[in-house]
Amino acid sequence: MDYEVNREEEKQELAPMTEEKQSPGVEQAAKGKKKKKATRNRKASPEEAGMAATEESKTAAGGGRGKEMVGAENEEKSTGNGNAGDGESDRREGSRRAGSGDEEKAGTGLAGSFPFEPEAGTTLVMPDRVQCEVPTEPAAPAWAEDFNPQVTRIRVNGTQGQQGEMAKDPGVVQQLKGAEVTIGERVVRVPQAVRPTQLPSPAIKVRNITGEVRNVTAEVIKDKVIVQGVVHKQIFFVGLDNIVRHFAEDVSFSTFIEIPGAEPGMNVQVLPRIEKILFHLTADGFFVQQKIILEIFVKVTQFVQVGLALGTGPLLLLPRVVGEGVKQELVEEIVTLTVPALKVDEIRGEIRDLETEVIPDKGIVQGITHKQIFFVDLENNARHQAEDVPFSLFLDLPGVSPGVDLQVHPRIEGIFFELLSSTELRQKVVVEVFVKATEAIQERVAIGTGPLFKVQQVVGEGQRQILNESVLVLERPALKVREIVGEIRNVVAEVIPDKVVIQGVIHKQIFYIGTDNIEYHQAEDLRFSLFIDLPGALPGLNVTLRPRIETILFDLETETTVRQKVIVLFTVVVTETIQVPLVTGDFSLFKLEQVIGEGIRQILVEQRERIPVPVVRNVVVEIVVPPAGIVTGQQQVIVENVVELPQPAIKIKEVQGAISDLRARVIFDGAVLVDGIINKQVFFVGEDGIVRSVTEQIPFSILVNVPGITPDTPFTVTVELENISFTLSPDGRFLRQTIVLKAEVTGETPAPPPFQVVTSVTGPGIVTETVLVRAPIQTPTGVEVQEFPVVTEVSGPGIERVEKAVVLLDVVNDGNPNPVPIEVVTDVIFTPVPLVPVRA
Repeated sequence: MDYEVNREEEKQELAPMTEEKQSPGVEQAAKGKKKKKATRNRKASPEEAGMAATEESKTAAGGGRGKEMVGAENEEKSTGNGNAGDGESDRREGSRRAGSGDEEKAGTGLAGSFPFEPEAGTTLVMPDRVQCEVPTEPAAPAWAEDFNPQVTRIRVNGTQGQQGEMAKDPGVVQQLKGAEVTIGERVVRVPQAVRPTQLPSPAIKVRNITGEVRNVTAEVIKDKVIVQGVVHKQIFFVGLDNIVRHFAEDVSFSTFIEIPGAEPGMNVQVLPRIEKILFHLTADGFFVQQKIILEIFVKVTQFVQVGLALGTGPLLLLPRVVGEGVKQELVEEIVTLTVPALKVDEIRGEIRDLETEVIPDKGIVQGITHKQIFFVDLENNARHQAEDVPFSLFLDLPGVSPGVDLQVHPRIEGIFFELLSSTELRQKVVVEVFVKATEAIQERVAIGTGPLFKVQQVVGEGQRQILNESVLVLERPALKVREIVGEIRNVVAEVIPDKVVIQGVIHKQIFYIGTDNIEYHQAEDLRFSLFIDLPGALPGLNVTLRPRIETILFDLETETTVRQKVIVLFTVVVTETIQVPLVTGDFSLFKLEQVIGEGIRQILVEQRERIPVPVVRNVVVEIVVPPAGIVTGQQQVIVENVVELPQPAIKIKEVQGAISDLRARVIFDGAVLVDGIINKQVFFVGEDGIVRSVTEQIPFSILVNVPGITPDTPFTVTVELENISFTLSPDGRFLRQTIVLKAEVTGETPAPPPFQVVTSVTGPGIVTETVLVRAPIQTPTGVEVQEFPVVTEVSGPGIERVEKAVVLLDVVNDGNPNPVPIEVVTDVIFTPVPLVPVRA
């Protein structure tokens, strides 16, 4: 009975298994079953029951492997020949004959799977067929297809702008970052519209144009020199009446030259030169187009004090250091504020109007300390008050004498102040003055491989004395002349071939005693001019001029007449600037300019300014520079994928996403393929309450339609990671995500060429119709967006032809911010009117 119960339990356990074909091993198990059925009325002993339970547990443990073997043997049987049935009958018959042998084994307790004693004479009935069920893979749940981590879906969202309808979990933090990439680059240089100069009257020809560079300024910044100036031009042209006329104009220019090593505060030498002036007279004779080729040479130097070695090199004019010194001066003063002050915020100062004088063994320095006082009044308003305080000091310079050059370098070391009362302010200014005295000497020095210096090579020198005689009429009768003091002012020297021309003024001060015994003063200025022969002198060379009044002779001829004779000595040295490497030594100290760097640059200056002269008929035009065209396109896609979590999750805490490796290319006209990678990190809460994260990279591709884009068009691609929504699988092991991407492509098409529009037409009887537009136009400083009138219709006497064109312009106050097609006047041609000469 126990055996029957055990078999029933085995059947119940194997009920859900799939059916399997019969095998020889199963038949043997069936024989054992027949034997047990034959002894079902016999009770098993406790020992037998225990052994049976042990044997059954072993059978259950190895059931899987046994069933797999059964399946294999049955497969072999199914491939046998048609005599398989006969073989089965023979085996059953053999089993019956061996029944007595089995009974003997049963008597020893070894037959079957359970130890029992079979009854004598028992007949065993073998089954014809045994069916078994083997376990297979469990059936997949219905939601398994939606959570397949091997599948990534990308689909185009045809309903753009509705992505907000996708579900978002308000408890999940989303950190989403897009990406941007620029493909290609277009640098558009708008050519400057050469606006020709309008002549005051029609011309037959331009005789010539002369020019010179004026008002040149240079500023040294780090590694660069900025140069600005004005080209002054004089235009001579022949009118229709064959009279040569003239007018002048100024054209500004600016440029920079790179000088490695240049620093603010260094010395700079600029040598501009006009290489060529090109001009062309237009066919109507009213305009002349001009182009000026300007060459600018720049040299940057720095003052150094070095000793040189004498040698057999060129004769140089060198500034030898005679002496130098430093002195500090404390300038203290109490100033009265114009407004009562609560406190003083700051005082700034600078040194102005320096004057120097050399006396034997001393140098006298005078100047003004200009201060700006910033203070707060009683009403908490910030105020300013300026003040000039003069100062003077002298320095001991042994060995110096009148006639040496004095270089002064002042510096304010500190400003200290104290508010004594609401209106009294005590100030203390510490001024430091450094003075260097030099004299020019001529020496031959050694040239070698030393530092490069900018020096003056002597070309020639000369002297000349002049006697300036004059008669001065005094303002009042005089008893006698006490003295006459004179000085040379406004000296100008110009080098011409083999000569130096000198001009200047002798300023005299006459002190005399009147008939009333009172001393009076009267000043007089006398101009002079002379030239000195200097063979080898050429225009452009440097001139060092030292004028000196040797004596002044005077004679009071009458009470009101004074005859004066002034003898002046002029010493001239003509030098040429060169730069040579000098050998340093210990002969003497010199203050020289060491070359830091130099450079040269050529620029083209074009005239674009209309001559401000009144004309009877005038046509004013503007050059419109259309901007580059913009083509855009955008596409939204949805990327769906499933990620397997390392542990089951109960909820999602945070999602972080960013786009990297963004690439784009134009695959054909009007289409851009964008691809990249979504870098995503998901933070989830596991069943144990611990927050974990999983990182994933998802590739994507987006095809964006951009009408008008070509492979040569530069464009910018922006991809936004708009939203990530997700769904957890029921078992918490898979995360299904829906990612919304939006790609936008912006391309820049080539800009249309600039075009001309007429903004004003003036003349007797001229009638115009205009419209106010807004457009980028060419100005002297570049392209600027401005509002200006444009002529759409023009009529009147003297008009020969009107040219029109349809262009795109933004009309002001038309309610449309975009340019619209509009027909405008682009040129007006008048009938030429010959000039009639005016007869006297």
